Amino acid sequence: MNSEKNIAIAAATDGACSGNPGPGGWGGLIIFNDNSELEIGGAEKSTTNNRMELTAAIKTLEKLRNFQLKENFKLRTDSKYVIEGYTKWIINWKRNGWKTSSGKSVQNLDLWQQIDGLRIKGLEMEFVKGHSGDKQNERVDLIATSYSKGIPLVSEVKKSSLAKDFLQEQKKIEIQKLLSKNELLEKFAEKKYFLNSSELKELLGEESYIDVKKYELFEWRNWRLIPKNEKYWIIEKKNYT
Repeated sequence: MNSEKNIAIAAATDGACSGNPGPGGWGGLIIFNDNSELEIGGAEKSTTNNRMELTAAIKTLEKLRNFQLKENFKLRTDSKYVIEGYTKWIINWKRNGWKTSSGKSVQNLDLWQQIDGLRIKGLEMEFVKGHSGDKQNERVDLIATSYSKGIPLVSEVKKSSLAKDFLQEQKKIEIQKLLSKNELLEKFAEKKYFLNSSELKELLGEESYIDVKKYELFEWRNWRLIPKNEKYWIIEKKNYT
């Protein structure tokens, strides 16, 4: 699989846990130079958030070893725990016989040793703030949280011509969601209902996060979202005449 046709250009990982400890999930995303993508994910019945973050990175690194990586390759994560451990803490732990500076056993030692053995020359980890509207981070977050809730979201499908049927089905789902959103927007605009920022973000989805946070007039598809009374939003349909 290491060929010019399969050059990985970016990757993202995330972990999630309900209860901490509790049911957990992890997700990974690899993007290739032909715009195809590989999504992976999994779940554990009883785990912690840190273990899921580490597992997401481990599983993604295992996949990345099968591909050629572009120069200055970045694996992006919103876990400072993973980044600090991978780039700094492991050096001292190994020097101390896999003990902390206080002589205690390293937590999640089994996973830290796995990730240390999966290092790829030239690969760097990059921090991305979670829930900030970053498309890759939002996707792996959705995969991880879905698995933590017992909802398998992917089955290691590489999105390419080989997955045409899968993609078509996904597009149908997205179109149905869009139609539902527009129907609700139509009703809210007609009745002149007030929505708070949380309700508006829930309605429009994460892609609207930054615009809603600014609390300034903005447009979304066929709609104009207008701040009202320093707290609410009203919806108007754009006039194309």
